[in-house]
Amino acid sequence: MKTTICAPVTGSGCAAVMLVRLSGPQAGTILSHLLGENRTFEPRKQTLCTLYDNGEVLDRALVTYFQAPHSFTGEDVVEFALHGSPYIQGRLLELLCRYGAVPARRGEFSYRAFVNGKMDLVQAQGLCDLIASGNASAHRLALRSLDGQLSQKITAVKTTLSELLAQIEVRLDDVDEEMEPLTPDFVRAQLAAPLAHIRALTDTFSVGRLIKDGLKVAIIGVPNNGKSSLLNALVGFNRAIVSAASGTTRDTIEETLEINGQKIILTDTAGIRDHALDPAEEEGIFRSRKAMEQADAILFLLDASREITAQERALWEEVSRQQKRILIISNKADKADSIYPLAQGMENYAHFSISCKTGEGIEKLKNALTAFTRQVPADGLMISNLRHYQALLLAQTELESAVIRQEAGGEIVAEHLRAALSHLRELIGEVTPDDILGIIFSKFCMGK
Repeated sequence: MKTTICAPVTGSGCAAVMLVRLSGPQAGTILSHLLGENRTFEPRKQTLCTLYDNGEVLDRALVTYFQAPHSFTGEDVVEFALHGSPYIQGRLLELLCRYGAVPARRGEFSYRAFVNGKMDLVQAQGLCDLIASGNASAHRLALRSLDGQLSQKITAVKTTLSELLAQIEVRLDDVDEEMEPLTPDFVRAQLAAPLAHIRALTDTFSVGRLIKDGLKVAIIGVPNNGKSSLLNALVGFNRAIVSAASGTTRDTIEETLEINGQKIILTDTAGIRDHALDPAEEEGIFRSRKAMEQADAILFLLDASREITAQERALWEEVSRQQKRILIISNKADKADSIYPLAQGMENYAHFSISCKTGEGIEKLKNALTAFTRQVPADGLMISNLRHYQALLLAQTELESAVIRQEAGGEIVAEHLRAALSHLRELIGEVTPDDILGIIFSKFCMGK
């Protein structure tokens, strides 16, 4: 990279300390202009320096110099720890650009780290996920991608497939048939482990996505069963209005919370019944059904103090057709004098008796919600990125075809192996087109 880039690393607004990063071949020269002299810095050691603006003191800052290739980007890097004045930060960036730097684009520091071999594309996207992580589970998942564990597994699979492909290709070039041919059983055995590893990773996406993006949970039921009370009980404060009047909730209410380190996105919905009282309630019921369709899991709420009504049975038929994770919740357990039977088919789902008034059963319900995202493999490696999932799925399809068609001969198997390897290389970033890279890194935050 011939240009030298600069950007604030910390967020906007007043703060005790702000950080500005400078990266590129002119980093040292630009630093000399700010200091008014040429100085020698010990790499990776902070030095207290005076920064000058046209001969006037701009700030006393801690300056750290990272010498290429031993830096985040693999280039010469200078980081300025400034007093947290927006004016100081803005003026420093103006001076950096005056002396030869250009403002960095979103994700450009990480892009340079990728281009200079400091990280592969899986690690780079792990870094983006780490910055965006909003709960403990997403944090752990991102760290495993960033530290290279996922890349190492994919690289190991790629190495095994490359070695098998080399054995097949050398025999395809052996026109005199001097080498012993590879038997179908040998090829099948060599493909077994890589295929198993890829299948294991693709199988984690459904849970990995929920850990990263959060589990969307819709609270569904007929009017006045306590849906808003349940939302309030789960979030721990009065988020939704609660009233004894039927049909109080006319719109969906969404709240995000963390339970046992998991991100849960709760949606309280309007009660669903056959005949709406007015157009506002009709729209509320429409939005309830839409929330139910978009949810990853449904809490189907019943009133434990009475028998299940025909309207609830009809609504249950609609809910059960969603083929989603469903928990059946009987609220108002504190008012229940007897245990009323569930509707047919409900016995196949987890059932919880709770009281939003007393808090009975709420903790058990929280644990049940997080159980949906607790299915972590023994090695802890999971994928949560759609691009990773698609690439692995395509590679898996090619390997499955190679297994099925290995009787057709080495040329057919080799073609499927080449395609599988191409998808894996694209996943890691070895052959990813520039336009795709641009899209990926544009999602990074400024200064990273």
